[in-house]
Amino acid sequence: MVTYGVVTALSLQENGEELLPGLDDLDIRLTLLLLATSLATASAYFLFILNTKFVGTSCLYCLSSAFISFTLFFIRLKDIGLARIQKFVGLQLAVAVIVALALTNSYSSATTQLKGTGDFVLEPYKTEVTSESTPFAISLARHLHSIGAKMYGAFWCTHCNDQKQLFGREAMEILDYVECFPNGAGKGKKMANECVATGLEGFPTWVINGKLHASSFSFPHMMLSVTTLRRGLPMLP
Repeated sequence: MVTYGVVTALSLQENGEELLPGLDDLDIRLTLLLLATSLATASAYFLFILNTKFVGTSCLYCLSSAFISFTLFFIRLKDIGLARIQKFVGLQLAVAVIVALALTNSYSSATTQLKGTGDFVLEPYKTEVTSESTPFAISLARHLHSIGAKMYGAFWCTHCNDQKQLFGREAMEILDYVECFPNGAGKGKKMANECVATGLEGFPTWVINGKLHASSFSFPHMMLSVTTLRRGLPMLP
C-alpha cells in the first residue's frame, strides 16, 4: 500500500503537482519505472505461491493487486518507450532480483517458523453469529438444505466465519454445517471422518449438487452454482 501511495504521489508530480520538490521529469519517470517493476515482480511471486502452495484457494485482493501492478508496469514501459528503456534494463533486472530474493527469504523464514509449531494445539471454540438473516438469506438456506447442500468449515477459519455472518443467525440454524475439527486442531487432532472422505482442500468448502466449491460464496455466485434455484426464491435485494 505504501508503494502504491508513492506511485500516486509521483504520478501527480509528473502531471504538474509539486508534491516532492527537487525531482526532475527523468528522475520521476525512472523512479516510477523501478517501483512498477518491483510491484510487478512481487505480484508475479505472490501469484506463483498462490497457485503452487495454496491450490484451490481464491484471493480476490491478490488478483486485483496483480492486475493493478502489471497495468502500472506496462503503462510505464509505454511511457518511456522501448528505445530509452534499453538503458535501464540492467537496473530493472537488479530491482526484480532483489525483490524476488527478499520475498523468497521472507517466505522461507515464515515456513521454517511454522514447522517449529508442530506441538501446537488449538482447542475448539465457537464463534457466535451476530448478524441477522435477511428474508433472502433464510430462503436460500432453506433451499440449500432441501437439496442436501452442505458447508464444511473449521472453527479457526476466518473466511468460514465471514460466510456465516453473511447468512446470519437464523439462516445458519437452517443450513447443514459440518465442523471439520470438532476436537481442536494441531498435534494429535484429526479432521472429522466426513471431511476427510469428502476430499476437502480448503475452508470453507461447499458441496452443492454433488460438486465441491472450495471458496467463500457471495449470494449471486451461489445462485449460479445451484442450478435448481430458479423457483421459489425471492429476487436479490
